[in-house]
Amino acid sequence: MCGIAAIIGTSYSSKEKITSMIKSIKHRGPDDTGYFSTNNVQMASARLSILDFSQKANMPMTDKSGRFVIIYNGEIYNFLELKKKFNLVTKSNSDTEILIELFSLLNVKCFDYLNGIFALIIFDKINNKIYCARDRLGVKPLYYHNDGNNLYFCSEIKAFKKIINNLKIDEEIIKFYLTTGYYDFSKSSFYKNIFQVKQGTYQEINVNDLLSREVKYWDLTSKSQIAKLENPNSFFLDSFSLQQRSDTPIGLNVSSGIDSNLMISYFDKINKGQKNIQANSFYYSDKEFDKSNEIKEMSEYYKWKIYLHEITSEDIMNNLENVLQANDEPIPGIPTVAKYLLIKRGYNSDCKVVIEGQGGDDIAAGYKYIYPLHLLDLFKKNSFLDLLNESKNFMRNENMSFIEFINFCRNCIKGFFNGGLSADGTVSSVKDILSFENKNQKFYSEIMSNLKEQDSLLKKIIYRDIFYCKLPRILRTCDRTSMALSKELRVPILDHNIVEYFFKSNNRELIKNGTLRNKYKEIYMSNFKLNKFMRKRKYYLDDPQTKWFKYDLYDWVRETILISQSELYNFVNKKKLTNYIDNFRTNKNLNNSNFIMQLINLRYLLKSNG
Repeated sequence: MCGIAAIIGTSYSSKEKITSMIKSIKHRGPDDTGYFSTNNVQMASARLSILDFSQKANMPMTDKSGRFVIIYNGEIYNFLELKKKFNLVTKSNSDTEILIELFSLLNVKCFDYLNGIFALIIFDKINNKIYCARDRLGVKPLYYHNDGNNLYFCSEIKAFKKIINNLKIDEEIIKFYLTTGYYDFSKSSFYKNIFQVKQGTYQEINVNDLLSREVKYWDLTSKSQIAKLENPNSFFLDSFSLQQRSDTPIGLNVSSGIDSNLMISYFDKINKGQKNIQANSFYYSDKEFDKSNEIKEMSEYYKWKIYLHEITSEDIMNNLENVLQANDEPIPGIPTVAKYLLIKRGYNSDCKVVIEGQGGDDIAAGYKYIYPLHLLDLFKKNSFLDLLNESKNFMRNENMSFIEFINFCRNCIKGFFNGGLSADGTVSSVKDILSFENKNQKFYSEIMSNLKEQDSLLKKIIYRDIFYCKLPRILRTCDRTSMALSKELRVPILDHNIVEYFFKSNNRELIKNGTLRNKYKEIYMSNFKLNKFMRKRKYYLDDPQTKWFKYDLYDWVRETILISQSELYNFVNKKKLTNYIDNFRTNKNLNNSNFIMQLINLRYLLKSNG
């Protein structure tokens, strides 16, 4: 795991630029810094040593022929299997050397064989070409900027502030964020002319003229490499086994939810106990949202030691700016700060790998707001009896009245086409406060145009969330929050084989009898039949953000947002916003704090880039 930076261009670039870029992300790799420089190509790496601590594993690294040079951020979990499969001879025990030797052997075809998380840059000295690639789901980041003479690449946006004068915030992205709630994209960022290499793609760049072509090497819509969908348990076993590979201690972030119980169950099964895995969990000091007793119950049930860490409202206030600075772009809310504090307090410097159960809802149809799209699919197929039964079961499961159900469905369907919904299907409708009329729908039009190949509305919204809306922001905040503390965060549930399995599954298997994540739960229960934690009802409001913003943190929120010369007033009506904030504390109908979190995010973003 590392931070990487590169400058490729047709004009001279001093070493000071690449040096300042890599220094700005030294937190990603405090163990070693390396450089490579030749005509029109500069590469740098800040290394976090996880596999093979020796100098032989340092970067930039050259293959044995001397033709290819690599800088790389990530982990190739199946590197030992690839070494054996292709008879690769190496000097180190690192996955980096396997990766560069495999590229030397197969060129870009090697990406098809990789099981892991990665962002890489490879320089071909003979053909004078650069290859940049990201892993299938975009777990690892790679940003770039083209100034016309040079291409700049780096793991984090903050590095570009060192080399670009007057880096500007993209106001169109801000408007899109405020009107739809979407704020992570496959390509764009909140900064003008700062882009991302898309997940599941590689770019081939001619160093002489900077002309490039982009190739998608993997997508959920392509033919699956999974021959049969018969034994998903093997995918989980393989993923959790492979992702334990590390020469450093391993930590495990857990909650009381389904994904965490699944993780512990598989690790316990594979390792026959907890072994040397250190498990940590946070809980909120607010009793209404305190799940510490459930964590203690899990600890006794599995016979695992799970350390608990309290998060207070004061912790949020005192640490939010550090988390926003680490992320460069907006964060979802206070759980991101809580995760930052959990990693900071729970793991010492020897533990460099933390595993977390992200992605279950995204890949297995777990978000409440997707359910009405499933009902629309049934309606289109004239499956009216199924539609009726599903609706009745869902209302019963979620304890909804018929009127509540109709309003919920209407909001969710509208949200699919326009955005602006929380995961539970509630609306954050504050558009009358905005000081602009957003007629520019190009960003969402681009998203929707990429959904046309899907065979159902359910698959469309799952695909949308995985690549454009929900998962990208989760993965970004996971990466920045952990790497700010020099920890690699792994997400085994997002192994691409598991993701493919669920996406290729039948819609009526994913959702059944009004139950979200039905197939996911069936797999878990079939392998851990006696586990009582899988029968728990999902929490949709499992953090005290709204409550704390109304009470404990209200004065701080008000002062943060309503500062007299705030840059926010370029986007919101000052008087209407003041009335909204003043009313927020006492109005029982204002139970969605997403808009307030958006404003706090933007206040910091605009202030720090003014």
